[in-house]
Amino acid sequence: MVRKAPGPLARDPADIAVIIPAFNSASYIDQALASLACQTLRPRAVVVADDCSTDDTAGRARGWSGRLPLEVVQLDRNQGPGVARDRAISASRSPFLAMLDADDFFLPDHLETMAGAYAASPGLVSAQELSWHPGKGLDFPSQPRRLSRRANHLIPLLRSNFVNFGFFARELYESVGGFSDLYYCEDWDLWIRMLRSGANLTVGSHPTAVHRVHPHSLSFDAARIAEHGMAYLETAVRAARSPAEAAAARAGIHTLRGKLSFYQAMELAAQGDVRGARQVARAAFPARGVRSSAGLLAMAIAPGSAVRLEQLTRRYRIPEGGYAPASTGATTDRPADGE
Repeated sequence: MVRKAPGPLARDPADIAVIIPAFNSASYIDQALASLACQTLRPRAVVVADDCSTDDTAGRARGWSGRLPLEVVQLDRNQGPGVARDRAISASRSPFLAMLDADDFFLPDHLETMAGAYAASPGLVSAQELSWHPGKGLDFPSQPRRLSRRANHLIPLLRSNFVNFGFFARELYESVGGFSDLYYCEDWDLWIRMLRSGANLTVGSHPTAVHRVHPHSLSFDAARIAEHGMAYLETAVRAARSPAEAAAARAGIHTLRGKLSFYQAMELAAQGDVRGARQVARAAFPARGVRSSAGLLAMAIAPGSAVRLEQLTRRYRIPEGGYAPASTGATTDRPADGE
């Protein structure tokens, strides 16, 4: 059982370090850092880990040195957001840590809200967030996210990663071994280890952070994310400490497999292989989850119409090959953008 972090959290800006991994984020880093300059609870430290960018990410970040307690750490080779975050955390000394990606940003009361949630229930705190599609607008949650304090949140977390903009004590982070060197799912892996160690999970009272949705971010490649999620959950099944944990991870794999089959069918249909799209969709139907099942059903009945509907309703146009899983030959190069 993890020893709980010191609490309650004092409302003192000397307590919190904001950790930002960044890769080729020159177009976004100013907005991320500007959101920290106007926080109602100012951070003690802001550490940007430049993951061997080829643009002016580091220079743009250093431009904020006079307005923020900023440090820029530069990695000598690209190693992914988990390693970059760990390097930034090692460069800081604050007892509390707030995660921010370079292409996202906080609303002004984010740190104050997260600190308040932690003070009420020490452990891991997830933000409620908005999704911003530049040029298209914001997606607002249909209802506030709520977590029961009595529930075992590890089980639903093993099905899907619903923790965003994590906030936690350095003591908890170090006790579970910190971020791994996984290139994908590194945050999901950390959250699971934190909860498995006995940490509480709570969520902020209202949306305080904005996730920027754009075609070049790591999280935009849905097919590849599904593949990596399935691979990660296979390891989670092997690491399960109870039948309930193993069953939850297998359920997550089933859900992602349905999504991946939809992406495969979508790619085949977009290439004109209607027969192949129908075969993939029929083989995977029904999937776990209403949305995936509906998509597969539409693809099995009328692939062309399903593709057109997807193109009309998606906020961004997916480039050719954008639905293709890596196993079909799609590139696995990292997007040249914020982490």
